[in-house]
Amino acid sequence: MSIVTVFKSDNLPSPWQVAKSLDGQKINDGWLTAFVSKYNRNEICVNHWFYEDLENSLKKVFDEEESMEVVSYLHQNGKTRALKRIYCFINVLMKTLEIYTGSEVKLNEITTGLEELLKVKFTRVTITSDNLQKIYSEHSSELKQVMFKNLEGLFYEILRGKYLENNEKFKQYMEKFPESLRVISFRPRIKFLNGYNKYQVTLNGDIGFTSNY
Repeated sequence: MSIVTVFKSDNLPSPWQVAKSLDGQKINDGWLTAFVSKYNRNEICVNHWFYEDLENSLKKVFDEEESMEVVSYLHQNGKTRALKRIYCFINVLMKTLEIYTGSEVKLNEITTGLEELLKVKFTRVTITSDNLQKIYSEHSSELKQVMFKNLEGLFYEILRGKYLENNEKFKQYMEKFPESLRVISFRPRIKFLNGYNKYQVTLNGDIGFTSNY
């Protein structure tokens, strides 16, 4: 699963100036590499590199018992840290920054560092309820999950199922509380050559991320 958060910014420098300003710079205990994409001259590929404690890194992949066995073996061979990378993309034409991580701590760390280095301000993109409705209406083959916020005294309510767009409860909520829709998960209208369509996208209107799996 990948998670991307999108930010907007005005007054971005030229692609080459952005790459020059960022490449080799440090952000806290990490560092950046940056270069102009050979596929899109308006886009800068930025990598944020950092070391993570080996035990914490492996716990994200293995269960606790397995991770301890692997960590013990690697420690015996002098390995205590794992090198990690977070992908970022800055598009000066679209005035956007994309950061591929689900960690709010890393998001704040990277955006703060980029703002200081580029002398710009990044604002997280949010999606209105109307636009969420438009997205699933135009691009979804099946609505799988939705979340409403501040609904009849509840902080949030989640509906899950197959083809929720045809679900009576979902229709009632949309009729009574159209502005409360904040999260949608759906299967996009993509034609797969092998006919396999398990790809799913989640859009969170408040924090602007998509997760694909």
